[in-house]
Amino acid sequence: MCPHTPPCPDSHALDREAARTVVSHPEQGWSLLCNGVVIFEDTGELLPGGETVAPHRPTDIWAPRAAGSSKGSAPSPAPHAPAA
Repeated sequence: MCPHTPPCPDSHALDREAARTVVSHPEQGWSLLCNGVVIFEDTGELLPGGETVAPHRPTDIWAPRAAGSSKGSAPSPAPHAPAA
């Protein structure tokens, strides 16, 4: 049972990652949350019953290119071909 006020989200709630960290091992890449979830730095999770949640880091993010800058920004996506 969570001693925090308000209580931390349950391990099966969609917002389970909002629970408080009770043990942190950044050198090993994981933390234990109050609700029993182990979260990993690659965004994967291990739930208390042994279920796993695959890493869910966003991978398709395009940064807008600053005007007049060509360094440090992602390339523009290729334009789509016109419909025939």
